[in-house]
Amino acid sequence: MSEQHEFAQRMSDLIGAIYDCVLMPEKWGGVIDAIRAEFNFHNAILSVTAHEGIHLLGALVGVDSYWSARMLNYGSAVTDAWGGIEKLTEYPLEEPVVQSRAMPGYDLEGNRYFVEWVRPQGITDAVNISLEHNTTTLSNFTLGRHGSAGPITDGEIEGLRMLAPHIRRAVAISQVLELKTIEISTFASTLDTFNSAIVLVDEDAICVHTNAVATAMLNAKDPLTLNDGRLALPRQAATAALKEAVKSAATGPLTSPPRRSGIPATRRDGTPMILHVMPLHRDILQNAVAAIFVSPSVASPQMPADALALLYGLTPAETRVFEMIVAGQTQRGIAVKLGLAASTIKTHLLRVFEKTGCKRQTDLVRLAASLSIPL
Repeated sequence: MSEQHEFAQRMSDLIGAIYDCVLMPEKWGGVIDAIRAEFNFHNAILSVTAHEGIHLLGALVGVDSYWSARMLNYGSAVTDAWGGIEKLTEYPLEEPVVQSRAMPGYDLEGNRYFVEWVRPQGITDAVNISLEHNTTTLSNFTLGRHGSAGPITDGEIEGLRMLAPHIRRAVAISQVLELKTIEISTFASTLDTFNSAIVLVDEDAICVHTNAVATAMLNAKDPLTLNDGRLALPRQAATAALKEAVKSAATGPLTSPPRRSGIPATRRDGTPMILHVMPLHRDILQNAVAAIFVSPSVASPQMPADALALLYGLTPAETRVFEMIVAGQTQRGIAVKLGLAASTIKTHLLRVFEKTGCKRQTDLVRLAASLSIPL
């Protein structure tokens, strides 16, 4: 077996384990520890926190009790080490950002968290992956590099970039599920205890099972409906995206980025909803290949960026670059503002061109204008 094939298999195993955490949140610690070890980092922190400071989900590995007990003493100094909360929220979602590259010349000597907590443990660099930053929560996955491991490599960044969208989706669904643990032996009955709608479907998006909330939505045809047994949404584009996501969950390789990780829908009273599709890789119910979790969105979809992401399958990082290009910023300016390499911005832009069929930046501006009204 070639080294490349072995790496792909390890990535597939990690992604499967990430999705297992949705149903069994107590596994998060072991999974992020496996990711830490795979890419030669010293510690790893998964943090999902409400803006009110309420801790919703988290795991910390590679840090002994002495240092973990002291971590809570530093408050805003932790985010200040990354340039502050405003800088953190500017980073594209799912994009691994290397601290030393994003903040060259930044004086960390004045930061208590770095001086008293990071450096004494021998940590010399870090990677942060923003998973969510919205009106209610701030979610990040951060890995610290020990000085003895050498500089963070581009290959390691590519590997983390492969895992990032799956981590983000799993964390989002975990929040939808209110972090309850599901026993596989009583899966169907346990689904009825959740406040969110949950639908299990086969690879053709035909319903296999619905929990009580989803059944009520289907009976009211708001916003879920059935078309010849297949799950559908009011907007044709959203239905197409849902079918694509289910097909990808059923047949696509786990190492591919998840498509349509947040599919928007709207109830008749105007309430914005989000659908998350999670592949099922265990024998839960016959023919079920994906679970669809439906919950209220934290905010109404923003146009045209959300529409572009929906219609063309752009990643959050590609969407962010698109937004900034349309706003008139240069590739070099975007790289500086986001703390990313110019080559990374160019790669994202080329993928935007490829997915949208545009050839020039002016074409993107016209496309944005055409999507300035809701679908």
